[in-house]
Amino acid sequence: MILRIAQPDDIAAVQGAYQQIKSHLAQTVDYRHWHTEGHPTPEMITDWIEEGNLYIAESGTDVAGVMVLDHETGEGYDTAAWSVEAGEGQALIVHALGVTPLFQGRGVAGFLIDSAVRIAQERGCVAVRLDVLVDNIPARSLYARHGFRDLGLHTIDYPTTDLNQFHLFERVL
Repeated sequence: MILRIAQPDDIAAVQGAYQQIKSHLAQTVDYRHWHTEGHPTPEMITDWIEEGNLYIAESGTDVAGVMVLDHETGEGYDTAAWSVEAGEGQALIVHALGVTPLFQGRGVAGFLIDSAVRIAQERGCVAVRLDVLVDNIPARSLYARHGFRDLGLHTIDYPTTDLNQFHLFERVL
């Protein structure tokens, strides 16, 4: 498994990976999630790739997983009792982490989150932070297993959805 930054010629493959993930969610979860929100949109994916923030986990020529790493937070992150003070650009934020159905249960999500931690360390960040929809118990368990602290339920506002109940997680580096 390798991790690399997505390039403009990866747009179709990444959009296809997110579509596979959303279709799988539509068949396997009974709560509102990406599949009910149309998240992420093709425009968001294109922007993330053009900004150099979208990462691909590849197994051979297959997209096994995807994630976005940046410093952008939703409105409400400032209400959390973070363990460490992080100035501008000092906390790496994980967004839209997903594993394609063919690769689920093979450690890809753990590989992605461990890679995010490594990248944050290489960039001199003091923490990795993220939010998880309140009903997404598997993701909450994943992050806890990888050393993230659950800071509890918070109202986080994103302009692209009315879903706003998220658990905030932090891993201090």
